[in-house]
Amino acid sequence: MTTPAAHIESQDVATLIRAQLPLLNGVRPVGHVENSRPTAAISSSRLGIGFETLDRRMFTAEQVYPHLSRLGAKWARVQTGWGRCETEPGRYDFTWLDGIVDNLAAAGVETMFSVTFGNALYMPDVPHESAVGYVPIYYEGALSAWTRFVRALAKRYRGRVTHWEVWNEPNIPQFWQPRQVSGRDYAQLVRVTAQAVRAEIPDATIIGGATSLADPAFLVDALRGGLAESIDAFSFHPYQMVPEHNLQNMHDVLRRILDEHSPGRRIALYQGENGCPSQLAGHHDDWLGMYTMDQVVQAKWIARRFLVDLKVGFDKIFYFHAVDLVERPYRQAGDQINEPVMMGLIHGGSYEPKYSFEVARRVCHLFDDRTLRTELMCLFTERDPSSPQRSTLMAAPYVATFERDGAPLFVYWLAEDPQQRTAQATIDVELWWDERLSMDHPVLLDVLTGEIYAVEQPADFFQTDWRSRGTKYRLPLTDYPLVFTDASVVAELGAKWRDR
Repeated sequence: MTTPAAHIESQDVATLIRAQLPLLNGVRPVGHVENSRPTAAISSSRLGIGFETLDRRMFTAEQVYPHLSRLGAKWARVQTGWGRCETEPGRYDFTWLDGIVDNLAAAGVETMFSVTFGNALYMPDVPHESAVGYVPIYYEGALSAWTRFVRALAKRYRGRVTHWEVWNEPNIPQFWQPRQVSGRDYAQLVRVTAQAVRAEIPDATIIGGATSLADPAFLVDALRGGLAESIDAFSFHPYQMVPEHNLQNMHDVLRRILDEHSPGRRIALYQGENGCPSQLAGHHDDWLGMYTMDQVVQAKWIARRFLVDLKVGFDKIFYFHAVDLVERPYRQAGDQINEPVMMGLIHGGSYEPKYSFEVARRVCHLFDDRTLRTELMCLFTERDPSSPQRSTLMAAPYVATFERDGAPLFVYWLAEDPQQRTAQATIDVELWWDERLSMDHPVLLDVLTGEIYAVEQPADFFQTDWRSRGTKYRLPLTDYPLVFTDASVVAELGAKWRDR
């Protein structure tokens, strides 16, 4: 048994906050968001959370449900664990899964099943009882047993689980054994699995892919093997330390390939798994390229990750993971025991929320399906009076624009590596929104701290070269999202005003 405390890095979070999150320049603090809404109060959202590895009992789910009832993420990705459900041939114990699905529903969260991994009963060479990554199509008798299991699973959860994802990261050997990775073989696995699910749930949403990173060559191979005929959505896991890096291109390439192989029927595209550790050392995910990580940097990364995913246009978006995975050894295919996964919003030892939890919560509650992605004009400029010939448009700020209940939302941040802890700056910005939207009382919401700032600068309509360009402001610029919007938008999040 792993000792959780042995893996958790001690951090003085209050000191980290003071160092990295000072008050914003040029605007006046007037309130604070004190969100008290439960997850159940959100009717729908594209945002979800990883609730995986319970097939291997890697965390205590009962400790997490109360937090999910507050978080605001409306979907949870849950692995079904064939090896845990069927420990005797032909006999299924779904009691543990019943508890997960029912408790998530009570918390206001809908389950998406990840139907994945093997079973030692039918695979004599697996090195561990969890059979992580071992594929039933490669074992005599296993495929028929897999099909019976999936059909029993679908029958059990008909009317309770609508979304069914097939396998996890089949494009890398860590999760595809004992043969070489093959897109065509994966398409075969999806086909038989989808048929078993739809035999009991004809209108089930079947998700394929779940690939490690964007892997267009694997996707094309799978589509040539017939994948498009079996799926309603495709998911992939674009892990990276700078959330925005090349993400639009990855989305657009996969979107094009799916459209070309499925003319006349749109296959949805999910960001199916993505996470960031809250500490530098002592965990499995040092491959991300970290050099100075802490809980505040993780919180910046999470806010940026959710918002860039919303801007890019994914149909569903999942953060990995709800809680650190430290209670039992973390395994992939093979017999190696890996370091624990420390990407959780919740500490795996104490089950207390990390700093990132409340940050993710603000994003989930503000950017549910009532907040619509809308293209609005947002133009950053920075002048250099000492060298006018070098003055130019500043391209570095990343912008995502939305509308909610008749008000515009401009979300912007500096898209540098969050580990750089870039110092706050100020910048000129010209904004334009449609006449159907209104901004009667402009405020700036700091997503990281929850502080609300009044923007009290003159808001004259800005004109140059005989053209109306919008309203010009001088605003703070940080390496994490700030939301410029109307006070009515943040009021719904339980804003406590200091001057009212």
